[in-house]
Amino acid sequence: MRVLIVLLAFIASAQAQGTSYIGLCSKSWPCEKTLATWHKTPIIVGWLEDSFGSSCQCADTILSQDKSKTIRVHLANGPCLRNRRCERHDVFYGYTIVSANRAAKIPKSRLRKRLDVLATRLKQRIEQSKGLLTCYVSPCLECDLNGPARKALISAVSAILPSCVIVDNPLNSTCIAGTVCERHGINPNLKPPCIADMDGTEAKTSLDLETYYAKTKSCDVRFYWTFWMNCNSGSWKTPTSRNCSHPVSNFINAGNTAWNLLSSQ
Repeated sequence: MRVLIVLLAFIASAQAQGTSYIGLCSKSWPCEKTLATWHKTPIIVGWLEDSFGSSCQCADTILSQDKSKTIRVHLANGPCLRNRRCERHDVFYGYTIVSANRAAKIPKSRLRKRLDVLATRLKQRIEQSKGLLTCYVSPCLECDLNGPARKALISAVSAILPSCVIVDNPLNSTCIAGTVCERHGINPNLKPPCIADMDGTEAKTSLDLETYYAKTKSCDVRFYWTFWMNCNSGSWKTPTSRNCSHPVSNFINAGNTAWNLLSSQ
């Protein structure tokens, strides 16, 4: 079925917010329950393609739904590089930030080959998607790499996924010109074109959500996040060993919260 991918155009301002399901590629992620997130709304979702699993069957299920979809996919896991916790299948496994900066600029490096595999896998996935699709792709989640290294990754990913909008998500650096800039937290410093994601910051009060609303309303897409979306509770565990078997009520509540962000006063 032919896929229509819309570039730099979200469906409507009231539909430009969704859920940041970082752990969606986990084998234990309850995909059928996940669909309850968007029972009466378009699908707007973000996930991490790396780290939680190699097949990401739930992403295939979501993309097979015959309704409008906006996705934002991080390919490589930046925090695992920073924290030195990458697993063997991760893009940054075996690298330090310094060595990753070098390898990112070498097309035949192990790092680049791993990233190419992920980008190609995503390309194949979205080619099977049904309905209207807007695709944003970020080479690296919360990235510590320097500008030249991120530019090299962006160029490589763009060549494989020319129909997706490229997102730059540096942890602290200035975003690269010509990309959609993504920042995280309740109060990100963003100017359009941008994507906002609460990733890593819990909204503890309605005031937190109102602040997030006020600070991010000019962005293309904004994502609601809460702790269970990373499937990590108690002591830290590797992503592949986490239990992501969340109850359906979590997904319903997350979808309602995300959808209602624009109705905040």
